[in-house]
Amino acid sequence: MKKGLLLLFCLVLALSMSACSNDNQGASGTEKNGEVQLKMWAHQGQPKEVDFYKKRIEEFNKAHKGKIHVKLDIIPSGAGHAYEDKINAAATSNGLPDVLDMDGPFVGNYAATGILAPIDDYVEKKDKQDFAKSIIQQGTYDSKLYALGAMESSIVVFYNKKLLKEAGINAPESLDKAWTWDQFMDASKKLTKNNVRGLTMHMDNGVGEWLTYMGSVFVWSNGGLLLNKDRTKADGYVNGPKSIEAMNYVKDLFKSKVVSVSNGPTDFEEGKAAMMLGGVWLIPGFEEYKNLDWGMTYFPYSKKKTSPSGSWAFGVSSQSKQPKEAAEVVKWMSNKDSVVEISKITGMPPARESAFKELPEYDKLPKKIIKDQVLNTAKARPATPAYPVLTAKFAEAFQAAALGQDVKKELDKAAKDTDRELERFKK
Repeated sequence: MKKGLLLLFCLVLALSMSACSNDNQGASGTEKNGEVQLKMWAHQGQPKEVDFYKKRIEEFNKAHKGKIHVKLDIIPSGAGHAYEDKINAAATSNGLPDVLDMDGPFVGNYAATGILAPIDDYVEKKDKQDFAKSIIQQGTYDSKLYALGAMESSIVVFYNKKLLKEAGINAPESLDKAWTWDQFMDASKKLTKNNVRGLTMHMDNGVGEWLTYMGSVFVWSNGGLLLNKDRTKADGYVNGPKSIEAMNYVKDLFKSKVVSVSNGPTDFEEGKAAMMLGGVWLIPGFEEYKNLDWGMTYFPYSKKKTSPSGSWAFGVSSQSKQPKEAAEVVKWMSNKDSVVEISKITGMPPARESAFKELPEYDKLPKKIIKDQVLNTAKARPATPAYPVLTAKFAEAFQAAALGQDVKKELDKAAKDTDRELERFKK
């Protein structure tokens, strides 16, 4: 009798612990009165962005009442890669949610390590074609689609209208007249005088993702690559002749003293730099500088017009038991209504071509520059499981170029370390 009671107690305890565990962990995919229950993680971004996530999921739940219900958890990003660390830890403890958002460059790593499930079966071809090509590039790994984003991003050349006018410089206003590297160098030199630099490249952001996000464009524009086309090898590519030449151009910009490694974060806004290679997310902050009359033009090019791309995207975890319903959430968060709304809220460019048609400010200058880049020249960073190593080492090489050090030596290091990491995924 006592033995029977003990077994019954253990069974109840185990069921209780299981229930608690399921509640605290990630993917549920369970049903409650016929309604599929899903869990979703989104990173703690800007307050307006977080409000958007909450509002759109609330609207999703109303639209799918009785069929699908999503519980959204906003996960603090913390310092460095705290959010990404939480995802990796959850993957090993079977704690992933059904849906999660992620920074675009990490899609390849998450796909290769089995954190994400492909979503091709749930996204119609016509819908896929409405996204900017760079968004599909960013979300694709090994020919399969894993993620879709609502926002795009870009880096442009911001310029001080007054200082360019005084120097007799007209910035390009159409893509076919974008500055070449030589023209960009000449303009930067003319604008460098007295206590004003011709350019700032936000080296104050430190040796991190920013330097890869911005710096890789110099390589691609010069005909170089960070990896071979099937993304299995770095040696001969990130340290190839065209990549070295591109980094030497960057080195020359700093050597010519048109740009400084010790710039302040608001040198452009304060009139200490005439031009700035900066992200479009900086635009709302310009309103604080009443004396700043600014314009923008295209990212300069060498052989091919290219511009930076990439933003946060949504995907379905491989641990979801209801991938079809989870994919509905991904599609909802990246449909045209979501794309238009988040673009209006954050000021970031939309990820869909159809959304641009509902945002007329992108048909005229200065925002036309952003639209031209997103739809015509944007290129996503390579989707590879070795991306964390590649970006860290490439950023170090960019910093070395800015400091006047041996570019080839640093890119050789980047190639060696990236290839070593790639080998891990071939086994």
